[in-house]
Amino acid sequence: MRLSVVIPAYNEESYLPDTLASLGRMTRKPDEVIIVDGSSTDRTPQIAQRAGAKLLRIPKTTIGEARQRGLLHASGDVVATTDADTIVPPLWLARIEESIAPAHVVAVYSGYRVCDGWFPYRFAVNVIHPPFFSLSRFWTHPIAPGQNTAYKRDAAMRVGGYPVEFQSAEDIEIVHRLKKVGTVVYRKDNYVTSSGRRGDEGIRLFFRMAKGLWLYYTTGSAATFSFPPIRIRHRL
Repeated sequence: MRLSVVIPAYNEESYLPDTLASLGRMTRKPDEVIIVDGSSTDRTPQIAQRAGAKLLRIPKTTIGEARQRGLLHASGDVVATTDADTIVPPLWLARIEESIAPAHVVAVYSGYRVCDGWFPYRFAVNVIHPPFFSLSRFWTHPIAPGQNTAYKRDAAMRVGGYPVEFQSAEDIEIVHRLKKVGTVVYRKDNYVTSSGRRGDEGIRLFFRMAKGLWLYYTTGSAATFSFPPIRIRHRL
């Protein structure tokens, strides 16, 4: 089984080195790492190439389009996705490979924690979110975060992959589509660690998240909703 890791990135020179280093510490190494670079103006492309990753440069676009481009260019039987500000654990791919091996399984996901940032945001992600990640496997729309999802490439292609017009919730949508053709597995022991920089937006973030989810679940689309870019460096 070949495993591809796809990471969308835009001006991530502060975080990407740590993310790539964590991939190098895994017990099961990826067969390829693809950085989908949205025409960064910083050193993101050079960092990706120095680390030996495949660099796919595209115009700055939606997150749905970026993840779809990575899927289309991946050569692996399984595509694992994470983000450029995320640290994966040493057993991340080994656990993914174990869970997705059965023929009826088309996707596997886990949750994420944040290691820093605004305390209310950290509390929401680290304490309130985990039960919802777990329970959502029984829902038609599992809450599978883009920084910790993997799926069989052929199954993803059959369902059309990602909605390229989506500016958010593209991760939930692809797993919703995949659940129609096979089993989606949740692993509680395979969390990743992301930056808490999103919390720098403060209380507005919670209203923004609620609005985005409401629009997605009521209209079936997230083409008109996005989050503002935050590039302040936090520790990982």
